[in-house]
Amino acid sequence: MPASDAKLPDIVRAALQSHPASGRLWLGYSGGLDSTVLLHLIAALGTEVRVLHIHHGISPNADDWRRHCEAEAGRLGMPFRCESVSVNTAGGGLEQAARAARYQVFEELLQPGDQLLLAQHGDDQVETFFLRLLRGAGALGLAAMAGSRSLGGATVLRPLLGVGRPQLEAYAREQRLQWIEDESNEDQSLDRNYLRAAVLPLLRERWPLRERVGRAVDNLREAAELLQDLGNADLNSCDRRRERFGESVALGALRELPERRRKNLLRSWLAKCGGDMPEAAHLEQALNQALQAAGDSQMAVSLGGLVVRRFRQRLYITPPLSAADLTGEWRWNGAGTLALPGGWVLEPGPDWPTGHYQVRFRRGGERARPAGRKHSQTLKKLLQEQALEPWLRDLVPLVHRGGELVAVGDIFLCGEGLAGTLKWRYGGACE
Repeated sequence: MPASDAKLPDIVRAALQSHPASGRLWLGYSGGLDSTVLLHLIAALGTEVRVLHIHHGISPNADDWRRHCEAEAGRLGMPFRCESVSVNTAGGGLEQAARAARYQVFEELLQPGDQLLLAQHGDDQVETFFLRLLRGAGALGLAAMAGSRSLGGATVLRPLLGVGRPQLEAYAREQRLQWIEDESNEDQSLDRNYLRAAVLPLLRERWPLRERVGRAVDNLREAAELLQDLGNADLNSCDRRRERFGESVALGALRELPERRRKNLLRSWLAKCGGDMPEAAHLEQALNQALQAAGDSQMAVSLGGLVVRRFRQRLYITPPLSAADLTGEWRWNGAGTLALPGGWVLEPGPDWPTGHYQVRFRRGGERARPAGRKHSQTLKKLLQEQALEPWLRDLVPLVHRGGELVAVGDIFLCGEGLAGTLKWRYGGACE
């Protein structure tokens, strides 16, 4: 049965059954028509979900939208959470910047096994397809939005992708739902709004766009999957490995591949790490910097919502570094997991002794004496010696007890007589 002929509750129920979550279920709720319909469909199914609202702060009505969403979630008996973001348009347009800000929240909030429900529908898919086409995207980009995809250890599920907006509007009117109308939807200086208002209506007069684009997306996704198979094989041949913060491949092996396969590898790698498909020019820029830099030059290029870095003849893909406050000090009993700013955690090994610990980050000028050594050295030199990636050196948790430094993350212990191990890790690394 085509999605247009099926009832919306059945469509959503089938999507949830086909993609069960092992962790918590979240629903991205803007207050607009699409997410309002999805929210009420989930409520009608009796599915337990946490409602997540992103406060972008762009519209003068943003505070009213937050209050509306919180009230609606409360009326339905659903836990509500609002996260405020800062939208930085320096690296692209407003829509892209707002999306990047949302996804940074998603990546930091979602835990392995969690699932995030988003309300994009079939007409959104059409718009995304044409936007990417006009930006010169390749097969993977033109495959547009997937019904389900990984995001770190969590998943994103879009149960309404086979449904058109008219079907959602009919349901909302029938159920007498109240939703928010975003005034920015009338701003045709934004590419998506211009397509929606001025271009796509003319094309729909001649062609059934949602059906045709849906068919093209399916075909392109199959081609993209073949390219991803090749990209995965190339990733393995380039010694892809998990790092404590993201992943890396060997630059020497990457150089041996033909240019077209380097590009395909990077696209496939970004997709596996939960990134978006970048524009071709940005992807080429990242590869050129990685492969042409002299010696062991460092780099950091934003690409697809992630960051491409280079260190010691390896190319890294990492999440963006969170702008966390690193000036505090945290008390820790050594028994449980300690959550640190920026998505990092410190965990005790089974033999780590409990006690009264103080944990803080580098403040400059620290010295340490690793166990087994006679003399102390600057922490800066020791971290260089340990080949810790430069972008992580200010994030190493320094563990003190009784005023003395006893451990530098899980990199080394200080002094003698302390047995045990620690684990310092990032909670949202690529999967």
